[in-house]
Amino acid sequence: MFNLIPKEVRFFELFDQQSEHIIKAAALLHELVHNFADARAKAHLIKEVEHQGDQVTHEIVKRLNTTFITPIDREDIHALATRLDDVLDYIEAAAERLVVYRIKEPTSACRAMAEVIIRQVASMDRAIKCLRTMDPGFHEHAVEVNRLENSADNLLRDSLAALFEEQGDPIEVIKWKEIYETMEIVTDRCEDVANVIEAIILKMA
Repeated sequence: MFNLIPKEVRFFELFDQQSEHIIKAAALLHELVHNFADARAKAHLIKEVEHQGDQVTHEIVKRLNTTFITPIDREDIHALATRLDDVLDYIEAAAERLVVYRIKEPTSACRAMAEVIIRQVASMDRAIKCLRTMDPGFHEHAVEVNRLENSADNLLRDSLAALFEEQGDPIEVIKWKEIYETMEIVTDRCEDVANVIEAIILKMA
């Protein structure tokens, strides 16, 4: 009897939609750190995208609570929605810190981290698009997401070492340490997304 009841597949559309929000927010962050004029207005745009992402998360949870048959396990849907929401939250948090801390100009390390984020969310998006068909090709995208997370780890380590060595103002050290770490957390959360997708596809295979 259960096989005759259609599964709610709109979850895949919502995951794609959330990924599009993440890509947009990452692009806005990239623009912010490479062109710091009107920083507050640019950070506000990222906040608006993050708010749109919250609405997608709420829609996923609402559908989860009202759908009888789901295309993948409920706990996996919830886990993926939560991890995607985290990515968007930390992108917004990084942008907010650049403004709240009254940064005069982003550093080269900050810009390099934004470059990694741009590339990583693109790979994450490709992994998400494999979900609907359970495409085993997700593996190469997951590997790239993980590689870029490792790259961000190395960049964070080198950036902090340079910061402590070259920056004489302890307040500036505190500000930049938190900004760098927040940007690196974005890459950690992207890796979490890839790991959840990997677990789903392996389970459904």
